[in-house]
This record gives sequence, structure tokens and C-alpha cells, in this order.
Amino acid sequence: MRLILAIDGSPSSTAARDLVRRLPWPAGTIIDLVAAYEMPSAWAYDGAMVDEWISGIEASMRSMALEELAAAAEPFVGSDWVVEQHAIQGRDVSVILVRAAATQPDLIVLGSRGRGPIRSMLLGSTSAEVARQAEQSVLVARSDSIGKVLVATDGSRSAEETANLLASWGLLDGLPAVALSVAPVSSPAYELAVSLYTLGNEPIEAQRREMIETHRAYAHDMARELSESGIPADTEVRTGDPAHEILEAARQFGADLIITGSRDLRGPDEFLFGSVARNVLLHAEASVLIVRPRVAEVRHARSEEGQSQRASAVHA
Repeated sequence: MRLILAIDGSPSSTAARDLVRRLPWPAGTIIDLVAAYEMPSAWAYDGAMVDEWISGIEASMRSMALEELAAAAEPFVGSDWVVEQHAIQGRDVSVILVRAAATQPDLIVLGSRGRGPIRSMLLGSTSAEVARQAEQSVLVARSDSIGKVLVATDGSRSAEETANLLASWGLLDGLPAVALSVAPVSSPAYELAVSLYTLGNEPIEAQRREMIETHRAYAHDMARELSESGIPADTEVRTGDPAHEILEAARQFGADLIITGSRDLRGPDEFLFGSVARNVLLHAEASVLIVRPRVAEVRHARSEEGQSQRASAVHA
């Protein structure tokens, strides 16, 4: 297993490091500690960089990043894991994403806020940007431990992937969990959409009951799969705005970790990420794990879908 752990010396970065250190990763896991440092373009005089001065500043910033990495690596000494350290010049988000593209980790871990000596790397907007753009699953840590887990499911492919992924990692075995599905049936927008879709021929209440039962099945299936994989889970179904209900359920349950999916698509699903997963990520008090389907499987599924569509067009 391989993961990227973003480091900037801030308290939230330290919490992310400590959370990683306390999780039972398999022996041989590669933990890639990455620190970004950026040379501001404003450091110029009459449009020309003062090479010697800038070179000294760059060396100082790199040295600072290496010191932060060395300090972050100390708690891992003596473990069965392989710890790598990389100080890379560039914008924080770009550094993380480029490194992830090069190494293809199973998971990217970062803090929720950055206020360390290396240019405030892990701002809330940065974690959201990494979570939105990365092809890998992303864990945004807000504490250094996990005791209870809330898993949100909407029946999508990424939700189906969640239980399999958690089972393969084995990091949350034995922790109590709640499998939650939220039916968005309590808003004027929903009622308008149902009315337009059905042209007023079917009662909205029947549509509402049907959707609630569908989400009840989603939650039941997720709870069963989690329990079978070693994470004992109860079921909960709510109605309303998904992000709000996920956050409220996590607060009431006392969850230290919220797990939700992102469908790893662009276009409409990117909007879905922005309206649900992003709101959960930015407003949760708990750590948040955004699960993405494995890249190879997503590409295979897209290829199959494209072939099916082409075949349908030929037969039409």
C-alpha cells in the first residue's frame, strides 16, 4: 500500500501525521511525506530576479521544508513502513497532484488548515481542491484518532466501492459505524422536479415514499457489507439536504470520521461533488474521507459504457 502525507508544520498537518501513525497500515506500506514550498512571483525588481538573492531564499525555504519533513518522520522510526521524504518547489495543490500522478498512491492524507512556517500550505480551500481534482481517495484529517465512523451512501459506484476499499485496507476493523443514506425529498426543488418529470400524473407523496425506500435499501446494503468486512454498522435513513443531514448525523453519533463518495466524473458529477461532498468536507468537525473508485476500474467502466452506447447506436 502507498499513501501521500502532505506536511507543512501546522497543527492540522501534525494531527494528520499522528492519525496516519496510529492506523494499522500493512507492513511495507510506503508513506510518502511531501512538503511544498513556493517562490512568490512578487519577489522581483524592475521585472528582473536577483539571481543570487533568490537562490539563497530558495535554499533557505527548501532547508525549512526538509526540517519539517525530518520532524514529521521521527515518530515513524522503528515501524514496519517505508517512509520517504520529498521537499518540492511549487504551488501546494499542484505539488500534491503531480506527485500523486507520478506515484499512484492508494490514498492522499492532508490536514484541514495550514498555518505553519512553509507558506500556509493546507488551507481549507486547498484540501477541497485536492479532494476534487485527485484521482485517488483523499483523507482530510481534523483529529489524530478515529473512534466512530459514519459512512454516507447514495447507491453510486463510489458508494459501492467504499465497503470493498475499507475491507482491503483493514484500517477501521472493529470500529462502530453507521451507514447513512439521505433521501433528498423534503425540498421545493425536489417537488418541482418530480412534478415536471411526471407531468403531474403521479402524486408526489408516492414518489417520496419510493425514494425513501430506495435509500433505506442503500443504507441496509452498506451496513451489511461493512459488518461483513469487520466494521460493525447500524443503519440510518434521513430525508432533507444530504450535506446538512450527513453533518448532523455525524455530530449526533459522535463520529470522528465521515466517509463519503465522489463519483470520479466531471460535468454533472463535479457539480454533485461541489454541492454535497465539498460542503461536508468544508463544514465537518470530524475527519473526512472522500472515496474514489480505483482509476483503472473507472476507465474500464467508461470504456464498457462507451462500447454499449456504440452498439446501441448501431442496432438502432
